[in-house]
Formats: sequence, C-alpha cells, structure tokens
Amino acid sequence: MTTAARIAAALVLFTGVASHQDARARDDGATSLDPVLVSATPTGRSLSDTFQSVTVIDREQIASWPAATLADLLAGVAGVDVQRRGEPGVQADVGIRGTGFEQTVILLDGMPMGDPQTGHHNLNLPVPVELIERIEVVKGPGAMAYGGNATGGVINIVTRRGGDASLAAQGRIGSHDTRSGSVSGAAGRGRSDHRLSLDHLRTDGHLPERRADAALTRGLYTGGTPIGDSGLRWGFGAENRDFGAWKFYTADFPDQRERTQTRTAWLAADTRAGEWSLTPQAWWREHDDWFRTLVSGTAFVNRHATRVQGLRLAGRRQWAGGVTALGASHARERIDSNALDRHERDESQAWLVHRQPLGERTALEAGVSLVDYSDYGAYGLPSLALRHRIGDHWTAFASVARSARVPSYTELFLQTSGNLGNPDLEPERSDYAEAGLRFRAGAQRVNLALFERRTDGLIDWGRMPGEVQWQAAQFDGHRSRGGEVEWRWFPGRPWLERVDLAATVLETDLDDRGLEIKYALDYPELGLTGGAVWRLGESVRLTTRARYTDRSSGESGTLVDLRLGWRLSRVELFVEGSNLLDERLVEAGFAPLPGRWLYAGVRADY
Repeated sequence: MTTAARIAAALVLFTGVASHQDARARDDGATSLDPVLVSATPTGRSLSDTFQSVTVIDREQIASWPAATLADLLAGVAGVDVQRRGEPGVQADVGIRGTGFEQTVILLDGMPMGDPQTGHHNLNLPVPVELIERIEVVKGPGAMAYGGNATGGVINIVTRRGGDASLAAQGRIGSHDTRSGSVSGAAGRGRSDHRLSLDHLRTDGHLPERRADAALTRGLYTGGTPIGDSGLRWGFGAENRDFGAWKFYTADFPDQRERTQTRTAWLAADTRAGEWSLTPQAWWREHDDWFRTLVSGTAFVNRHATRVQGLRLAGRRQWAGGVTALGASHARERIDSNALDRHERDESQAWLVHRQPLGERTALEAGVSLVDYSDYGAYGLPSLALRHRIGDHWTAFASVARSARVPSYTELFLQTSGNLGNPDLEPERSDYAEAGLRFRAGAQRVNLALFERRTDGLIDWGRMPGEVQWQAAQFDGHRSRGGEVEWRWFPGRPWLERVDLAATVLETDLDDRGLEIKYALDYPELGLTGGAVWRLGESVRLTTRARYTDRSSGESGTLVDLRLGWRLSRVELFVEGSNLLDERLVEAGFAPLPGRWLYAGVRADY
C-alpha cells in the first residue's frame, strides 16, 4: 500500500469513528481536556487555541502508564520517534515526524535544555518522572520563541507545582538484578511551594559479559512564590549516568563506555507592565561527557564539557481585535573537549507574532523571528497559520513555517576513525506545512493532520558502501511527507478509564549521492500506538500499551508494555513489564533493545 493510500485509509477510519462518537457525545466536563499550554505559540494559552498539532501527556497518564523514564513516556506519542539504546533510561534519541534528534528542541519549564555537543544528550535531564506534571509535544517549527533549531518541533517538560504537603517513596526490583528507589516530597510555607525528588537505579544489564550495566542518579528541586501581583519560579537539579555503551555508536569498535554529568538551574517570573504580561527567564546548563572506546586492547578516551547560559524576555498583550506577542533572547554555548577542541558561539533572537480574529469562527496568526548566529549570520524565519471552527465540534487548521538549524559541535569537529566532522557545514534550512482537523465533543478528542517538510542543505552523515568512516555532509533533495491520526477517549465507564489510539505514516526522499545515510533515511514508515487504562475493581488498575513500528531500514516489530497496580489505602503494590513479546529490535545505533524486562515494586504516599 502506498503512503497516500495509508494516509487516506487512516483518515477515513478515524473520521468515521469521530463522527459516530459526535452523535452520542456527552459534554459532561468530567475531565480536563483543554489544558493551558506554555510552548505551542506565544499568543495562545490553551490546546484548543493552537494552529497546529499538539499532543499533551497529562499527569494521569504519567502516573498510570508503564513508563519509568521520560523516553518511555514520549514513545507513546503519535509522530514521535524515540530510539532507545541500552538499558532502560540510559540513552534515547527523539525526533518528530521524520526529523532527527538534532532537530528537536527540548524545554524544561520553558527553558531550552539542548546540548551543543550532540543531540544524543538532549534527554539527559535531572527530571524524575514523579516530578513531571505534563509534557507538551508541539509538532512542527511553529513555536517561534525557541530559535531556529526547532525543525521537527518542541517538547516541553512541565514540572509539578503547588499542592498540599506530601511525601512519597517507591522501590522496585526487576530483571537482570535491576533495583531502583525514589523519594519525593512537597511542602508549602505561606503562599510559596517547594518540591524535591531524588531517585537512583542500578542494573547489571542484559549483557553483563559485554559491559551493558548501568547506574543512574538524579535529583531535582523546584519552587515558587508570589511577589505582589507577580510570581517567581525556580529550579535546579543534577544527574549522573554511568553505563556500558556496547555498540551504541559503531559496530566496528563495539566495546564502549560512557559517563555523563548534567547540572542545570533556571529562574523565571510572571509579571505585568501596564497592559502587557511579561515573562523574564534565565537558564544555565552544564554537561560533562566521558566516553571510552577499546580498540585492540587500547583505550581511546574523549572528554567533553559544554556550558550554556541564556536570557529571554517575552511579552504578551491582548488587544480589542487580537493578541500580540513579542520577545528577545540571547544564549551562549561553549565547549571544551580533547576531541572537538574549544569553541564558543552565540545565538540571539527577536520575534513578533500577532493573532487576529477574522469573524466569530476564524482566526489568523502571522509572525516572524529573526535569529542571528554568531558563526553564520542572521536568518529570517516567518510563519503563517489559519484556524476555522466548523460547527460546534470541528476545527480546521493550517500552518506554514521556516526553520534554520545550526550544526552541532560533533557534526563540525569530530575527528575519529569512525566519524569525521566537517567544519565547512552551514545551517540547514527547512520549510514545513501542515493542514488538519481537530474534533472535540464531550469525552472525545481526535486530531487529523497531513504534513510535508522540505530541507535545503540537510546535515547528516554519509559513507560509501563498505567503508567504515562516516563523513558529515550536506544533502539536497530532502522531502518528508506523511499523515497522522490521534484519538483520545475518556468513556467514564466503571471498568474503562481512557483509550488512546494513533497512527502515523511517513515517506522521505533524499539525494543520497549513492552513499549510505546514517539518520535521515532511517525513519518509521508506519507507526501505530495504542493504550488503555482499565479498572479491575475499586482498587486495581491495569494499563496496557502497545507500539508497532515498521522502519525504512527493515526493522519492524511490536513492543507491548503493561502495568498492574493494587492500591491499599496509601500503599500501592505493582508489577510492570516492558517488551513483553521479547522483540529484539534495533531502534538506534547498532545495539538491539533489551528483551523482556519485568519489575515488581511498592509505593507509599503520605
């Protein structure tokens, strides 16, 4: 079946489901299905206001899904390609709708957390799952306030806030001598609030004779307080990872090991100046990477230290006829490396976006962002979007936007026997278009979308067939297009809490010049995800989740996860299983995913 036929079949199927449910939908307001967003657009404030596809992983999903890591949570989102390596939580790359890990911007409470060394480290965040309130996944580069690198989109991890004083502890044991524990707590003093979470995991790994063990420790503290009519938020955290990286980056020299340390802090405020609401922000991130490769008994060690600091000021004003948002930001990136040398660069940005109603049911949003890279000059990045409400339940939307991603330091300067960077790389430039329909009635949510991305000067790694060394280069003729359907249902049944189903089809073309391409031509041609939360009595909850992926590389398979929890007052006993079908898939690099992994644990809340 061709890509176009797959898209058409999926759209017909889900439109039929939504129309049937529309006839019997109940506007019972039982669930909060229109959350406030902070990352989708500078002018919007809720999911229904957006002009593009946005998926939100809410707190209920985070608490009930069989997902112990951020990567596990993201793997259940339509159009998000999570490519994991090694033991659970060790490392994962994330792309959106055919883009790679270098083309996705990761935010923590609205602060950029990307690593200029390599996007492989973008999910190295000191954020225990326990402290995540929700995750906003913006598909496409329309989130204009976050620079030109958001070619694929933006993922914003929003931490929990407020609430009553509480304390929770959890312990798990599992396959391959895996043991983990966590403790978290919340407290308030006056109108201020504070949250702290610490966790640790250790495992011998599924390949102990090949150094696939792992140890992860992380902690995060967040707080906030009102100051007059303003509010102040802050946070700081740290994470250490030490793991065997067998075949992570090359199969020719498979004996690899890696240690990373991440430290981050941020400060933000919400205040007003006349008719304007203002949000000043400051952030800081340090990342240290130690990587060793054994070649014929000789150890080769690379050490990298990156430092990123940034400031942003955003303003928003509501006029009689619409909403205007503007802002400016500046960030400095530095690296000190025995393999990549010492470098530093700056990124400055200014943006202006205006949303204008065109009648009662139609709205237009237009914006422009000017991004100045100290090493490459300035780029103007325009965007235009339209939204029209069709009746009471359907909304049509369309958007176009441009992005310009700068190469990472690894793409520029790496000089090893397996990978050769290219200091002559220039920013890649992408144009993205999306059109879709959004349905909302009672407990039903459906999102349908068609999209296309064209990129000039795509940055990737290529090599001649049979060669060992990959060379960073730029490629033309890139075109990626596809379709996506998401359905979310909150049935309100005593035995069934929610159902999530999604399908994504994708096709990518590239002028590869007869070379093997490392990333752009390895993508999920078809992705299906599904999940459900079941009630097996008053105190027993079962969550099932499955994900089928058919990759262009020939890798295909179904990953099935499960979580069964039994709550007794303030204590929950649970069992979890991941990859229950024992699939041996290669999602990233050359190392297959571990097979079936089982856990048992206990959690206590006070």
